[in-house]
Amino acid sequence: MYDIRQFKPTLYLVVLMGIIGFAMSVHSPVLGVCAAAVIAFNAWLIKTGRFTPLPRILANICTFAAFVWAFYSVRTGTIPIIAIGTFLVILQLIKFYEQRSNRDYAQLLVLSLLLMVAAALNTASLLFGLLFIAYLFGSLFCCLLFHLKVEADYARQLMLGQKASGNSATIRQDQHFLPRSMRRLTLLVATAAMVCAVGVFLLFPRGTGAGLLDPLQIHAGQPVTGFSKQLGYNQIARISQNNELVAYLEVRDGDEPLRQGPLYLRGLVYDRYSGAADDRGGPWQWHEAAASQPVTVTAVEGRQTPFGNQQPAGRQITQQWSLVRPLSAGVLFAMGGAQSIQVDRDLKVRYWPNSQTLGLVDGEAEPQQYTVVSSGVLTQPRLLRRFLISDAGQPHSSQIAPEIAEYARRPEVSGSNQDGALAQQRPVDAVTHPLDMAIAGAIENHLRTTFAYTLDLTDTQRQAGEDPLVGFLLKFKKGHCEYFAGAMTLMCQSLGMQARVVGGYKTDEYNEFEKRFVVRQTYAHAWVEVLGTDGVWVTFDPTSGNDPRFEKPVTLWSRLKHLYDYFEQKWDSNVVAYDAQSRTNLLVNADIQMSTAVTSTSQWYADLKSWLDEKLFWTVSSRLLGALLWGMTGCALVAIGWFVYERWKLQRRAQRIGLAGLAGSDRLRMVRQLGFYDDLLRLLDRYQIVRQPHLTPLEFARSLSFLPSQAYDDVRRLTRIYYRIRYGQASLQMAQRRRLQSVLLQIAVMLNPAQMNRGRQRRT
Repeated sequence: MYDIRQFKPTLYLVVLMGIIGFAMSVHSPVLGVCAAAVIAFNAWLIKTGRFTPLPRILANICTFAAFVWAFYSVRTGTIPIIAIGTFLVILQLIKFYEQRSNRDYAQLLVLSLLLMVAAALNTASLLFGLLFIAYLFGSLFCCLLFHLKVEADYARQLMLGQKASGNSATIRQDQHFLPRSMRRLTLLVATAAMVCAVGVFLLFPRGTGAGLLDPLQIHAGQPVTGFSKQLGYNQIARISQNNELVAYLEVRDGDEPLRQGPLYLRGLVYDRYSGAADDRGGPWQWHEAAASQPVTVTAVEGRQTPFGNQQPAGRQITQQWSLVRPLSAGVLFAMGGAQSIQVDRDLKVRYWPNSQTLGLVDGEAEPQQYTVVSSGVLTQPRLLRRFLISDAGQPHSSQIAPEIAEYARRPEVSGSNQDGALAQQRPVDAVTHPLDMAIAGAIENHLRTTFAYTLDLTDTQRQAGEDPLVGFLLKFKKGHCEYFAGAMTLMCQSLGMQARVVGGYKTDEYNEFEKRFVVRQTYAHAWVEVLGTDGVWVTFDPTSGNDPRFEKPVTLWSRLKHLYDYFEQKWDSNVVAYDAQSRTNLLVNADIQMSTAVTSTSQWYADLKSWLDEKLFWTVSSRLLGALLWGMTGCALVAIGWFVYERWKLQRRAQRIGLAGLAGSDRLRMVRQLGFYDDLLRLLDRYQIVRQPHLTPLEFARSLSFLPSQAYDDVRRLTRIYYRIRYGQASLQMAQRRRLQSVLLQIAVMLNPAQMNRGRQRRT
């Protein structure tokens, strides 16, 4: 018999895929790396012959400690899926270091499957889905190899001490074709299983029980990077990048598709800055623009709804949004000069003319898709009053520190010409001035070239009550986009200019496969708009030129990432988001195609359509599911009853053949092996031939010399086999058991009374 050499490598690979899948689902690469290192060390110990199984008592102690830790973690607030999965990982590692027999290998396979189920409850990632498919194929192949290994181990034990027989050419042929046969069987079974799974997925989508396991799952918190309605500075010192995909954006300038950015997608506008100079630092933050009353329009599904605002005629920029993740409650993003909107369902939309931003009426759910037509030009609908100087002659309500105003008047900051500093030439009480664009451009260039972009401000020191923008300009000279935009806006406002901060998304990442722009959480951005003398708001982006978020050279890696994003989007829309409505749409589409292809069978089509009626379909499917559940329950009860009955029969058999004194596992194994001897005793008992308690099996066999000679020889041969199994550590395979049963049938025929009488007559 030859070894199954592929089993252990396949087992290690399957278990490793299960652990990696769980680590991927809970976003814990450290867990996956550590577990992989422990498994690799175990494989090295076995390969070099240094492995010694962990004592059972120590393994049980470690298992109990892991269970106590998992239970305590759940009680103290740890997410259940993390505690359960980590406990399963620890159990697998313990099993690797205590493996002694096939039972340990079987437990490893079961634990790995449970771990992948726990991971599947928590993630819907395309990458995990691909790993899960590979895991299913690998685990099926491993199970087939494990079954073959168990049979090979039994055969090896049976042949221990005996000379193996068989044709060497046949054995070599089996060795050559075995791997191919195993792979074909794996592919056949897995393909059939996948076909059934796809059928169940399409016809029985998630319904009311979709959120049943929701308390066990991990829920993503508020993203650290991404668009937020609050524009403040004191909350977070170090911000981590969140590269999560938010939406795809298809842009057309007239009839031509737009493929180059950057695109500034406006969300909210802030024009007033305030802070409290108290000992705790105060809530230094920007406030939304005090715009005019919003215009509320009712957008009808599939129809372009205008806002009624006066925009320059001619240019039209169409932006078609396809959301992958929720953007922000109540905010719709668009390029400047929004004119109309089209949504995928009826809802109410607000438009603020002064800030020219879009939003939803309270209580309206965010659409999955919407299309905005913009002019690209931000015009002021009416001439503002004193934006920075109140009627009482006091500064605007933005709280501008004197250090910021003094910094803005420096010639190297706001620019200069032959007449001197530009800031000194501009009247502070003017609403707009011809020098405004030059001053704003100089401030933008100063910030971009002098200051550094960073998300990590942990090493910055700011005194309690100090304005964070003062610290940004005069001390640490680094920060993220909110600091750059906020500082420029305050400097412009301190000079009397009309300036405001705009929060939204900036993107120049174009996906060639989707033919659309990509919007990610990390592309959330803040920039500045300054009002010109012509009544048009001009965009300025003072954030440092070394901002790594928008340094996106087109490389092979970026193309591969775009391809993955494309498949991820298709996975999310067609698989993850598949529900009862999607099933209905699928059936409707199939219905239409069938009606087009089979026009001559109208009656059959009508019957099929009525059978596919929504209410009737769910009635039939619910009854089928109920019958299936009851059938599964009945099968389980029958299996349990059959198991108990078989155990009872084995215990009775052990008492009849004198095995009651053996240990539990050894007794059951020996009873199964020696069942043929119990059948022999029961056969003899039917003819009043009973073994006395004081006789050994061999003595009893020798006392049966009155039987026909062939029956006597067969009984003695079965008794010798009994001794080899009972005391010689031999074992029987299935084929050998069948041959012994045929011998018992021959003995029964020879013990027939007519046969015995004819035997006596021949002897006389």
